[in-house]
Amino acid sequence: MRRRYWIIILSAACVMLIIGLAVWGFQERQMKKNVMIHAENHYQQAFHELNYYVDSLEESLGTALAMQTRDTMRPQLVETWRLSALAHAAANELPLTLMPFNRTNEFLSHVGEFTYNTGVKSTNDRKLSDKEYKNLQQLYSESRTIRDGLRDVQAKVMKEHLRWMDVEYVLQDKNQNQDNQVIDGMKRIDNQATEYTNSFSPENPKNVVLQKKNLNPIKGTEVSGSQAVSHLKKWTGLSNAQVVKVAKAGKGSNVPAYEISMKAKKRSLSATVTKKGGHVIWYLFERPVRKETLSLYEASQRSGNYLNQHAFKNMELTKRNKYNHVAVLTYVLRKNNIRVYPASIRIKVALDNGEILAFDQTDYLFNKCDNVPLKPGLSEAEARKQLNQNLKVQETDLAVFQNAMLKNVLCYEFFATRGNDTYRVLLNAANGNQEKVELLKE
Repeated sequence: MRRRYWIIILSAACVMLIIGLAVWGFQERQMKKNVMIHAENHYQQAFHELNYYVDSLEESLGTALAMQTRDTMRPQLVETWRLSALAHAAANELPLTLMPFNRTNEFLSHVGEFTYNTGVKSTNDRKLSDKEYKNLQQLYSESRTIRDGLRDVQAKVMKEHLRWMDVEYVLQDKNQNQDNQVIDGMKRIDNQATEYTNSFSPENPKNVVLQKKNLNPIKGTEVSGSQAVSHLKKWTGLSNAQVVKVAKAGKGSNVPAYEISMKAKKRSLSATVTKKGGHVIWYLFERPVRKETLSLYEASQRSGNYLNQHAFKNMELTKRNKYNHVAVLTYVLRKNNIRVYPASIRIKVALDNGEILAFDQTDYLFNKCDNVPLKPGLSEAEARKQLNQNLKVQETDLAVFQNAMLKNVLCYEFFATRGNDTYRVLLNAANGNQEKVELLKE
């Protein structure tokens, strides 16, 4: 009787366990499905936005060709500059970093550079020179080619219900034959985006950020995949984490690296580690944070200690934000008492217990700032003359800043007030040109 009683209890426990596992499995599957749907919707939106902006860009360039003076052309060039930036942003949202799409991105950068210099930054009203007009014609011609190529891909995506998540899987799997209509179409567009890109002269240089030779050289000896995992575990302090996946980063990566996935504390961790030196470029170990017990100041102390533990020196906290009970803190390198904004690090701290949820030193590792002259051409007094007379300067500093042309320049950084508003104004330290004006919000 007693034996039968225990058999019934054990059977019931097994049934409950099976039901629990089934429910857990179903919930995990639904969660994964919801994440995939969200990602697919995001990719689809970005792709259709890219098509819209390139369509508008081609039309805007064509309109500018019919205008006579720079004064009448300027509003159109400013609009073209805005559209090129939006198209560039939309392209960067797509999973194309694992495939060659550099020429198209370079083309969009060239459009932005040409229209900014010609329409935004230029103050004279003379007609475009023959060379400038020829460049504008070449931009227009190539924009039509790219527009037509994107329209073809868009038609296939909509007609055959193609998914961008499939594109991502194909690109990540190096052993799989990359036979995908979207990939083929985007590669074809990229191969066509060559005429104006290749014709760029030294007087009108290519975007320096897109050229690998201008990346900061990575130091250290090469590491294997298992060594990269060891570096990551040591960096995060998760020595008992279970390795899920280690793969080499795709061809579009800035440097050879490993993409690593791990499981720890019943959570997933994703990271990228360089092949040379085993540097952790970034990692993400997020979880829901439902309450706050720490202030932003306390979170900044945790992140500051984290940087000290990993031997980062001369880092200055420049920005503190809070989203959904998580602090996002940005640090920049301070060199010769000058803030170097392109060399930045971002850290996410949970405000319930101070755990580091994410770390990103991409800009700090890769941005090459050594070639920026750190001696200003203008004195502070000369630079102040370029400010609006209604601004009351509260603080002045020197800073290296990446301007609208994606070039690192030395600037005077003014924090000034007008009434109840506070502004951050960056003026080029060589010529006094205004690089950026920012209204600071609390």
